[in-house]
Formats: sequence, C-alpha cells, structure tokens
Amino acid sequence: MNGRIEKTGGGKGGSALIMTLFVIVILSLIVGSFGYEAHLEARYASYARDRVKATQLAESGFAIAEMLMDKQGGGGPSSNTPENEDRWFGAAERIKLGQSITGLVEPVGEGYVILDIVPEPGRLNVNLLKQEDWETLLENIGLPEEYWQDIIDPILDWMDADDTSNPKGAETEDYYSLLDPPYRAKNGPVDTVRELLLVKGFSESILTGGVFDPATLEDKVGDRFSRFNRFSDTNEIIIAGIEHMLTTYGDGKINIQSAPYDVLRTLPDVDDILARAIMEEREEMVDDEPNPFSSVEDLFARIDGLNAEIADRVTVNSQYYRITSTGRVGKVERRIWSIAYHNGREMRYLRWVEEP
Repeated sequence: MNGRIEKTGGGKGGSALIMTLFVIVILSLIVGSFGYEAHLEARYASYARDRVKATQLAESGFAIAEMLMDKQGGGGPSSNTPENEDRWFGAAERIKLGQSITGLVEPVGEGYVILDIVPEPGRLNVNLLKQEDWETLLENIGLPEEYWQDIIDPILDWMDADDTSNPKGAETEDYYSLLDPPYRAKNGPVDTVRELLLVKGFSESILTGGVFDPATLEDKVGDRFSRFNRFSDTNEIIIAGIEHMLTTYGDGKINIQSAPYDVLRTLPDVDDILARAIMEEREEMVDDEPNPFSSVEDLFARIDGLNAEIADRVTVNSQYYRITSTGRVGKVERRIWSIAYHNGREMRYLRWVEEP
C-alpha cells in the first residue's frame, strides 16, 4: 500500500445503474399510459353500451304509450283483465279522462323507462293568440308593459299574410331583408315555438326566462338609432319565459284537465286563487276514484267565480299529446319526446325529437 486510491470502475457501474433506473421509469410510464388508455377505452365502451341500451329503453317507452292509448280507447292487449288486476288501468284511465301522466316508471332489464304523457292542449296555441292574449302572457311572465308592443307587433307581422308593418313591427322589405344574413318574414303560422327566435325582438330570455335585456329589442339594421340603453346590474328585469306555455298544435282551446298553473292564469280573470282551485278540484279523489271535470259545464258547476268568457276557451278533451320517454341505465340517460295525434282509433307521430 502506498497510500494511493486506485480507480475500480465504480463510476461506470453507477452510470449503468442510473441508466437502468431511467429505462425502468420510462417503461413504467409507457405501461402506465397503456393501462390508462385501456381503462379509458373500457369506460368508453361501457358508456357506449349503456347509451345504446338507454336509447332502446327510451324507444320502448313509446310502445308503452301506444298500449295505454289503445287501452283508454277500449282496446289493448289486456283489455279483458279485471281492473283490480290490471296494473296499467290507472294510467290508461287518466288518459281517457283527459289528465296527464307524469313520472310513470317501468323497470326493464338492467334499467328502466320514465314516461310522461301530457295532453298538448294544456298549452296555448301560439298561432291563435290575439293581441289581448299576448298582453296577458307577457304580463304574467313579469315583462314590464312598456316593452309589450315591441314583442307583440313583430310577431303579429310575422304571422299575418300582408307585408304592411305594425307601428313597432317588422316585415321582409323594411327589416328582415336588410339583416346579415337576410331572410323573409314567414307571413304565416310558425311551425315550432322556437321559430319565434327569428322574429324581431324575441330572445332566448323571452322564451326560457332569465334576465331580460331591453337591448335585445334594438333595431339590428345598419346604424339606426335605438331608444334602449343597456341597463346596470341594479335594475335587472327577471322574467319567467313563455316557451313552456306554448304549442303549435290544437284548436286553441285549453285542456282544463291538464293545463299547468301558468297557463290557467292566462284565462280571463283567473287569479292565483281560482287557478289553484281548478288544479285541486281536478285531482280530487271521490270514493277512491278520480273525479276530474266531465265537461265545461261541470267546471263551472264546481268552481265559483269563473268568467263566462272561459266557456268558449277551454275543453276537457284532447287528441294531441306530448309523450316524453327517458331510458336510464346506470348513470346514462337518453330522452326522446314526441307530439302524437290520437283520435281513439289511430296514433300518428307528428314530431319526434331525440335529445343528445
């Protein structure tokens, strides 16, 4: 030993160890990423399978709806089953009496169907509304009166057959043809409620509710002067929205058996007390049997204080129905809704919407 430290190659061994550890880390990350991707693919495949199943369940809900429609008309596969043994009897009876079915749950396989069948004339036919009807509707949703005519004149112009604008309205030549992109006024009835968004002055808040901005009533043509100023947060106008009260089907008469509170409030002189009295009376059970209004005369006999004008504006029957079927498997849902026509013998689907 002479006191010198000899090199033994430990540096090379340390480098090799570091390199080995680095390779192991890289391989672990690669394997981990493969495992994560496989996990995502498995979850996606599971979601895709459940989505297909949920869609099939939603579609099957319409088979249930058709069966109930047939039963209420005296047909159906189990029409000979005694009432106390027929689990569908109560639902079919409600349809027969002009009432709504909401939240009917039917377990099927790994999931279940949630079904609503609501007479569409429980809503107001937008194509048949007059000036005074629009005024009542806009008042009830909380829109200040100063803005009513900015909404009413354009919609009346949109649906009337002539090309003459109302004072605050709009027609093709003086408004819609000057927009970017341009389009023509309908000059006829709307096909869907959401078509109203094409009409001057209408906005999403008018349809679905929320904060109403008077600036949406501004003239969008060129640089024309607008009398509206954007409001501050201290004077927001909150409105309820009208879409849930409107339809494009039916003869304009409101089905008193199913009309919701907001629609009942649009009838002449129907206040909060009368609206709630109608709703309570039509759902009251007598001797454990449903006892809705059998006729318009029955409505007046059982509800005091109704305006006589209501008699010509309501009905207890329906041939149009809004059917909503939701299929659910685990946490996956698919919803389909349709407008169906049923005259007691045949059933036809007039509109079919599959939600994303």
